[in-house]
Amino acid sequence: MKIVNIHTIIFVVVLVVVGLGFYFYSSPAAEAPPIDLSAFSEPKYEISSETVVYHASTSGYLAIPAGEGPFPAVVLIHEWWGLNDNIRDLAEDFAAQGYVALAVDLYDGTLATTSEQAGALAGAVRDNVDGAFTNLSDAVAFLETQSLVDPDRIASVGWCFGGMWAYNMAVNDMGIEASVMYYGRFSLDDDLSMMRAHILGHFGEEDTSIAVDDVKQFEAKLRTDAGNHSVFIYPNAGHAFANEDREDAYNEEAATLAWARTMDFLSREMGE
Repeated sequence: MKIVNIHTIIFVVVLVVVGLGFYFYSSPAAEAPPIDLSAFSEPKYEISSETVVYHASTSGYLAIPAGEGPFPAVVLIHEWWGLNDNIRDLAEDFAAQGYVALAVDLYDGTLATTSEQAGALAGAVRDNVDGAFTNLSDAVAFLETQSLVDPDRIASVGWCFGGMWAYNMAVNDMGIEASVMYYGRFSLDDDLSMMRAHILGHFGEEDTSIAVDDVKQFEAKLRTDAGNHSVFIYPNAGHAFANEDREDAYNEEAATLAWARTMDFLSREMGE
């Protein structure tokens, strides 16, 4: 009988232990299977768009895929700059993938052109949280009344300032099935007991405003919840890495992967 060298046995045992360690402790980003980036890169629908009043006298931007429906829908929440052309373009991108997309306006028509203005506008919303929640609740109610929308398949998606509010919509159970937050703020002390929506989070490893260690703790906290949550941290990406209008921040590789993951997530969570 051939005798197995003791060093070989030790080597195999170490490999098994290390492998099990990676299996149980790796992050969703490490566990995620390869995704077809081309699957969501081309438009699937012709679209139409219009400006609509969805909350009191506040107007939003509605983009609709062509077809009989009913379609799933998304509430899109802008960065701290306000409802600008970047968010309108994103609404059209979502519609081209088969979603009725309502880009809301938490600034009631005001746009910021400087960080100082944006900070003041965002601060005013934080000082009137009830007003913001009413605005977003009316956005969901507006979509629920649209004949082309399946009222049981509505999600929220937000970027930066809007990412925080998209997450807040989930935490406060505001009638959405899923929520996608791009580098949005969160609190590790949040009570998730009311949350019914599934969360997808995108964060940049080099984001100086949201610490990576906090993101990892946030991911760990979400793992204690019963939902299908995923958090991804993108290397060589900072804050606003998905904003094509920000040459100083845009990271095409991270943005393309995050978009594909967003589409895949929404397809799984809000599929018929």
